[in-house]
Amino acid sequence: MRRKTASVSVLAVLAGLSIGAPAEAAEEVGTVTRDGVILQHHRVAKAASPVRGTGATRSDFDGDGVDDVAASGDFRDPDLPHRPSGVVVVRYSSAPQVDYLLGAMSPSEGGCVCFGMALVAGDFNGDGYDDLAIGDSDEVDPRNKAHAGGVWIIPGSPTGLVVGSASHFNQSSEGVQGEPESYDRFGGALAAGDINGDGRDDLAIGAYGEAIGDKADAGAVYVLFGGSGGLTATNSRYLQQDQEAVPGGAERNDQFGFTLAIGKVNNDRYADLAIGAPWENSSTSPDGSGMVTLMWGSAGGVSSTGATSATGAAVSGSTSNPETTAWNLSEALAIGDVNGDGLGEVLAGAPSAQTPYLTGGLVAAFTGRSAGLSGSAVRIITQGTAGVPGDPEGFDRFGATLAVGDVTGDGKADVLVGGPGEAIGSTAEAGTVILLKGSASGLTGTGAQGFDQNHAVVPDSAERRDLFGASAALLNLNGTGGLDAVVASIGEEVDGDTADHPSGAIAVFHGSSGGLVPQATSWSGASLRTERIWPQRYGTRIAGPQSGGILY
Repeated sequence: MRRKTASVSVLAVLAGLSIGAPAEAAEEVGTVTRDGVILQHHRVAKAASPVRGTGATRSDFDGDGVDDVAASGDFRDPDLPHRPSGVVVVRYSSAPQVDYLLGAMSPSEGGCVCFGMALVAGDFNGDGYDDLAIGDSDEVDPRNKAHAGGVWIIPGSPTGLVVGSASHFNQSSEGVQGEPESYDRFGGALAAGDINGDGRDDLAIGAYGEAIGDKADAGAVYVLFGGSGGLTATNSRYLQQDQEAVPGGAERNDQFGFTLAIGKVNNDRYADLAIGAPWENSSTSPDGSGMVTLMWGSAGGVSSTGATSATGAAVSGSTSNPETTAWNLSEALAIGDVNGDGLGEVLAGAPSAQTPYLTGGLVAAFTGRSAGLSGSAVRIITQGTAGVPGDPEGFDRFGATLAVGDVTGDGKADVLVGGPGEAIGSTAEAGTVILLKGSASGLTGTGAQGFDQNHAVVPDSAERRDLFGASAALLNLNGTGGLDAVVASIGEEVDGDTADHPSGAIAVFHGSSGGLVPQATSWSGASLRTERIWPQRYGTRIAGPQSGGILY
């Protein structure tokens, strides 16, 4: 999002993201209240050497040109003023602290651990520091006690996130349309990008459980626009499939807005909005299900004309393999220019796809074009595609995770694909990630790289239900060259864990001209334990440009 000119020491960056437990845990846990909703904050001092980096950044909260890592998870035995509804841990490259952000579960209403189950970074106020958006899709609305959902926005600064300046949005916020109802899932998916071209990022919010009339779980999307004071609901957009500008029609359980992505697809100056509805036609089409909708950005925000869509059935029909069926297309979603022609491809994951076994999974790369999406202008990648590591097997769930960005530094976006269900040998659901490299001819399997926890250098080892690749992000971690990768194994159990209550872990890969290079660096939820908090299933989400999809 910004470009820096200073150089950086790789060793200094790794020291800033060191894996040891934080020093000197502060006893205090602060709270911030907005709209009657409580955000808890625990800050722990950590030794750090300030660094400076170059190149594009994606989650740089302290503005040093190197990305910081914000990741969510569950918790164990917290000692806090309020029972948390989830935890987000923010590790900085320069700021001398680790921040723990936690929702607060209503003592009378209860709820699920959903705080941080959507997590994105974006510069919403245009000050050069990324801000953090945290979704809590089960947050209780204090006005009517509905479990409707909410979103917290925490601004960045030279000293990291400024929790005391946090803002909050829900369906009761002035300017936000709709009535909060239980299980609307407002904040269940998020995406950040500059839709109206004013130099500040905007935020798309999925409410995939929103009822449209009497059609339960039809789904809706809200778009809040950035400004000098941050995000505002003034002139926000509300999108659902019974509107004339939106393709399709609202139907029960479409879950429109389950996934979101923002990026430039055509060659104007506005970023465009892709919306996933994975259960579109799930009970009516024998040839595939799910749908991706593309809506154009404009000076006024989301354009009311020119929207296009493509369905899982259309994608299935575009393949030459009759054994490939795209079920639940768009369970994962991203946008990136994989062929370097200036037009972004919309990447849609279908981990439930039949290839030829159910839940083998596929990735559909829709060609970037000024005419928008087409079910025939698409390239399908599976583990049966030439050059792609592994074999298409049931329960691999290839395409469950997508992270898109230029890893090799050649000006073309590469695609990191998670297959968290992949068996490694006889070890079920150990998980894998595969890097598909961009090329002038588009996305192919040529030169693809595959990694699992039995790979040399990658920390730990492949174990049952590690779910390596259940979440991933491409970030600038070493301050130079192509983007780097962080990959979570949210089922990873470490010493001290109770069986089936994993701490989870995140592994690091550096980008290079040849692709990803695994590092021995990793950190677990247990390594981030303080006197007050022990994160578990750490890495369930990792902040990047978009967040949403299946949770494991």
